[in-house]
Amino acid sequence: MNHWLNFEKIQDFDFIIYKGFQYDDITDADILKALAASDALSKVDTNCDWEFDTCFRKTDETSLMQNHAYRIAALVLELNSGGKIKNRIEIDSFAMQSCCSCVNNGHHRIRALQYLGLKSGPFSLSGDLDVMDELVVIAGDVCPDNATHFFNEELLINDEPEINQDSDIYSSRINQE
Repeated sequence: MNHWLNFEKIQDFDFIIYKGFQYDDITDADILKALAASDALSKVDTNCDWEFDTCFRKTDETSLMQNHAYRIAALVLELNSGGKIKNRIEIDSFAMQSCCSCVNNGHHRIRALQYLGLKSGPFSLSGDLDVMDELVVIAGDVCPDNATHFFNEELLINDEPEINQDSDIYSSRINQE
């Protein structure tokens, strides 16, 4: 399933064991400092997953966290200069034992989007369908009109049918509000 989800509401979802996202501890100040380090940013390859990026070869934990700030800053810089997010953030309910908020790919993108002031992003959902349907009811969102320029066209389209609004999950949530 593919949907836009609100970052804060994902963290409110009771099913998820590990609350928060992987790089929540990288502050806006850390990202701003990284944005000023043009030499380090030039080493970041935003076209590959972070684990394949050669700038992440250091083993020192402090350097590694700093490199994550550089990767987030490189994404912010790329987006601010007309680049686009090309891939959905991946949530898999079967990964809940090992991944923050069940996100198994996309934490850097989440933090970059948050830094830019966005409250939601495009997600690819997999795992238990009932759980994913409930997550969409709780955290479903749309891309704000003023942020569409950050995303490839196919990420702006919800290519899955909407959740059946007659479902018990949807009805119980609406009745609670």
